[in-house]
Amino acid sequence: MDPILVPAPPRSAYNPNRRVSDLLYSQLQHFQHIEKKRGDLGIDPAISSNIHTEGGAALYIAAVTRALRGTAAAAPAKLAVLPTPKPAKKPVASLPLAIAAAAASSPPSGKKTVPKKIAKKKPAKKSPKKK
Repeated sequence: MDPILVPAPPRSAYNPNRRVSDLLYSQLQHFQHIEKKRGDLGIDPAISSNIHTEGGAALYIAAVTRALRGTAAAAPAKLAVLPTPKPAKKPVASLPLAIAAAAASSPPSGKKTVPKKIAKKKPAKKSPKKK
């Protein structure tokens, strides 16, 4: 089976001094609920009290996860990030022209087009009757 290549996240994706987002805050609430439900997991109170930033949340989530998995003494494994391979270039000449021309059409502008009113035809003038 071929490995699934995942591109590396941008450097701005993680800022340890940034306040936690609503999604991360919800995740922290779930971890706190599990910690209270399981009892004493042996987590340092200094870690569990400083979870207002992404860095503090990362430390807390890692500590709870290690405690739940029973590997409190083991260090977390480091992930290897593979560089994304460049896609192979396909020759442009192999595409049919009709498809390439159809693909070049512009996307809709978002405005609704109103059909033009059709002018009513005036009735034809009747020619005078000859007697």
